[in-house]
Amino acid sequence: MKRINLLPQEERAKASRERGLIWAILILVAVVVVLGLVYVKLNNDVGAKNDELAGIQARTADVQAKIAELSPYAALQAQRTAMTETSRAIYQSSIPFSILLQELSLVIPENVRLQSLQATVPQAMLPGGAAEDAAAGAAPATADITFTGQTEEHRDVAEFMTRLGLIPQLMDIILTNSTDQAAGATTEGTAPAETYVQFTVTTRLRPYTSQPPTTQLQEVTP
Repeated sequence: MKRINLLPQEERAKASRERGLIWAILILVAVVVVLGLVYVKLNNDVGAKNDELAGIQARTADVQAKIAELSPYAALQAQRTAMTETSRAIYQSSIPFSILLQELSLVIPENVRLQSLQATVPQAMLPGGAAEDAAAGAAPATADITFTGQTEEHRDVAEFMTRLGLIPQLMDIILTNSTDQAAGATTEGTAPAETYVQFTVTTRLRPYTSQPPTTQLQEVTP
């Protein structure tokens, strides 16, 4: 059977508008509910992030307090490290006279007798000393080590100088004096007195490739 709407045209239009208004209200309510749920979720997320930030700030404050508490020890450690590095550099740039004498005992000829050995450390090899400027045409430095001794022949002196050149710490080996000397006075009718060679040899210590450090350290105030 066909349904017939007996309402007047005006009433039908009014009912249609009311239904549309109801649907619009329902949609608006749904949007408000969704927005409310989104707001609640975002608010909860913001609260969680704020709590996490507060925890991080608290841990940061604890770490900063520990850093401030340990800062004097850090300064002491820095000073200790600087002293260790300085002492290592000084040891590496020290004059190894004990090693030099050991090497000398290995290279000295058997028939050479040393009477004296004088050694001085040049100013350029002292901590904080100025390096020698060889390129500027400076005058050669004085001898650092002087050997005085006796032997039988001048050839032995040359051999001694050659062997000194085998010691890596030495350079500029120079013969200062080499003369014949009589072993004793002679009298008429006696055999000629035996002679020996008196010599003096000077040499210089080989300079460092880098200057030795100074031993003065600035005191660190905690």
